[in-house]
Amino acid sequence: MKSVEPRIAIERKHPNWIFQVVTADKDGIPNAMPASWVTFASAEPVMMAVSIAFERYTHKVLVNSDDFVLTFPSKDQKEATFYCGKNSGANEDKFKNTNLKAVKANKVNSPLIEDSVACFECKKRGSIDSGDHTIFVGEVVATHVSEKYTEKIYTTEGWHEKGAEGFKTIKEIAGENV
Repeated sequence: MKSVEPRIAIERKHPNWIFQVVTADKDGIPNAMPASWVTFASAEPVMMAVSIAFERYTHKVLVNSDDFVLTFPSKDQKEATFYCGKNSGANEDKFKNTNLKAVKANKVNSPLIEDSVACFECKKRGSIDSGDHTIFVGEVVATHVSEKYTEKIYTTEGWHEKGAEGFKTIKEIAGENV
């Protein structure tokens, strides 16, 4: 083993699952931001955690919100997911500028994204600052799966530079033998 800078070791996590973190601002305008720093945090009750940088618009909305939705984007949402990662909801309505369609959730104010592989409605239960990010923890209060899509997308190394081509399904990563 050789010693390296943390960034070099962190790059070895790829491919890594990608979520869209979906929120709604005080006026009900939906926002989506891709994030791979998401994990399941409890089995009973089912809870999930997402880490968001302080300077992100999504962070500002989450601080002032009681809920959020986490979605697994489908293979047909690659371009929209990339767009959401490169543009700020503080400056524009990402849903109007992409093919993403907001769908009313059952138990939270933040919307689902239609045609996502899966959606997790989360009631915010706490948060903790961690370096330059806040980890938001939510209890999963409702879940949904697509009847059309089953293959979620993963981030690959350098998706910020590669664009939407930096998002791949497992079949695209490993070939049809998966």
